[in-house]
Amino acid sequence: MPEPVPLRGLRFGILGALEVFRDGEPCAPTAPLQRALLTLLLLHANEPLPVSRIVDGLWDNRPPRSAVAALQMYVSAVRRILTPNWAGSGPGRQHPILLTRPFGYVIRVGNDQLDVHRFRSLAAEGRRQLSEGRCAEGGELFRRALAVWRGPALFDVGRSDAIGRHAVRLETERLALLQERIGVDLCQGRSLELVGELEELCARYPLRESFHQQRMLALYLSGSRAEALGAYQSARRTMVDEAGIEPGPGLRALQRAILTGSAAPSLHCSAIRCATCLARSDAHRPQTGRGGEMTGCRASHGHPADLGRATGGQGDGVGPAKVNRQSRARR
Repeated sequence: MPEPVPLRGLRFGILGALEVFRDGEPCAPTAPLQRALLTLLLLHANEPLPVSRIVDGLWDNRPPRSAVAALQMYVSAVRRILTPNWAGSGPGRQHPILLTRPFGYVIRVGNDQLDVHRFRSLAAEGRRQLSEGRCAEGGELFRRALAVWRGPALFDVGRSDAIGRHAVRLETERLALLQERIGVDLCQGRSLELVGELEELCARYPLRESFHQQRMLALYLSGSRAEALGAYQSARRTMVDEAGIEPGPGLRALQRAILTGSAAPSLHCSAIRCATCLARSDAHRPQTGRGGEMTGCRASHGHPADLGRATGGQGDGVGPAKVNRQSRARR
């Protein structure tokens, strides 16, 4: 656990442009290498970062001979920016935020001071809610987590290889949570309102098959079976033209399920369901709370993500026409 942070007025943001606020006023460094240094430290917040890794990260493994001396100057400059009234180093006088450690440095921040910590904390709580069957609450926490983002991570910081790799990893985390949020929305019966968003996502990330799966299911559950099948053909053309590959098993299984009305294999269609609904092995027995009340997606929406039931597979014989009537009734 990080030590208590005495300067609560500092706030940092890396999920978008690099941001630093001191008592509500922006104070981010402007010099490129100072910005890159602060970024590297924030990416490893509360974790001592060796001088060798910082140097490699700032100069892409091609440091000048004066790199260590230059780094010490950048550290001093960033410290002055973060705490203008700091009296300077001396015996027993560590900087309250950017500390010197054996062989390196560490920036000390609380969970509420760095936006990526807030994002991950909200995402984790959302997944916990889903695991307990509270899908609506989990979906709302996912929305709050995604709202922390202000744009592409670190888009205004000079991209060394190290910072670039971290930016890609952060974007991967965001897309994974976005996929989970859409899965919850599908299970909550919001298929029609998702169609436009998923069309944009498929255009922006044409080789990400999970978004194509979710788009197909959203169209199908909105009563547009032909368009859902057309979305598969469009996805297939894109993958063949841009990557020279056929769609993966998930897309093919979903296409067959829409064509034949058979149950979609959960192994390959996990991307289109929320975690709670996917975990239920009995697709026909509602989950109940302690008092016998239904919980989770199926409680209020009949579990529309169960494509086996929605397409008239094994079970109660609910077919596309009934699903379409239910979708129109919800609208």
